[in-house]
Amino acid sequence: MTRLPLFCAGGCFLSLGLLIPAVPVHVTGVLGQGPASVGACLAVTAVCAVLARPLAGRLADRRSRRFAAAGGAALLALTSGAVPWTGSMPSFLACRAVAGVGEALMYVGLAAAASDHDRPGPALNGFSVAVNAGLLAGAPMAAAVAALAGPPAVWAASAAVAAVAFAACLFLPGARAARDGAARDGAARDRDARDRDVRDGAAASGERRRAGTGVHMAGLVPGLAYWASVWGYTAFSAFLPLHLAALGGGSGPHFLVYGCVLLAVRVGGHRALARIPARRTATAALLLTAAGLVMFVAWPSVTGALCATAVLAAGQALGLPAFLTMAVAGVPAGQRGSAVATTTAFFDLGFLSAALALGAVAQSHGMPQGFAVAACVAGLAPLLLSLHPEASRRRTS
Repeated sequence: MTRLPLFCAGGCFLSLGLLIPAVPVHVTGVLGQGPASVGACLAVTAVCAVLARPLAGRLADRRSRRFAAAGGAALLALTSGAVPWTGSMPSFLACRAVAGVGEALMYVGLAAAASDHDRPGPALNGFSVAVNAGLLAGAPMAAAVAALAGPPAVWAASAAVAAVAFAACLFLPGARAARDGAARDGAARDRDARDRDVRDGAAASGERRRAGTGVHMAGLVPGLAYWASVWGYTAFSAFLPLHLAALGGGSGPHFLVYGCVLLAVRVGGHRALARIPARRTATAALLLTAAGLVMFVAWPSVTGALCATAVLAAGQALGLPAFLTMAVAGVPAGQRGSAVATTTAFFDLGFLSAALALGAVAQSHGMPQGFAVAACVAGLAPLLLSLHPEASRRRTS
């Protein structure tokens, strides 16, 4: 497998990771707004990313992985570079909206490029490692840059990293390579596709037609499972600092454990996981996520939270590669961009819905109930996977 999509993904998500602390600092400091405005900025980015996913899938499939990924990286570089010159909230929101579109294009293009490998399961696991490594490295790097050169330099660093990733994306396969790969894949599958259409009626052909809209049926069930998993991540990231403050501890070591466990499972376990069916891995991911959330409630101590964090991190590490592998397994190369776009759109949908719902639950009933609700969502999601007959036949390559 070429390492180029992994390098591009690491660079793009490092650019995004640098902005995790930069956005609230800019909104509350330079623009003089309150916490509600920080939430509005995050929501605008997420909504625009969701709306752009179908377009990203179509561009990745019909034009090329290079076109989608490079276009997204260029938008990330331009919007980060423009922020120091935005002196009002509306102009900053406009930058964050365009950045959401860029994130969608970049993510779908690079994930589709990784899925084109002969063994998409391990390739997508490597892609997810690059994504998380970039995000995890971004926040401490942003703190160092801000300490040395001031907060505006963080936006310049984000733009520079995205520009380097854009240059690297230009070397991804172009439209001709994508069409040739799709043609080879389609020729190999034509006979099987005709047999399925005869056996199953119009179901298979209907799925292929719907793929042209940018919403691929193969990505729906894995996407819903991803949505449930994101509820667990949102509860953890939003409530952990408050939960530990109530227990008299700090969240720094717990987030460090989360990052280390997540990367260790993905890097160290990729060979073993490649031999396990993706649906089973996805089920384990959801159950581990639910178990970690239950531990936060059942073991209310700093030590208990540390153990719960490790369990939840293992579940999160297993989830994304399995969901993406389920989405693209058995899907022709010319439709994988749409399948990836459909599945990954559920991250933003999950983050928004969980933030609103769990915030309301925690406000009314307390943080333990918020963890409990997220655990129920993640724990019940494997039932959905078991009812998906096509998923049960797909296997990690």
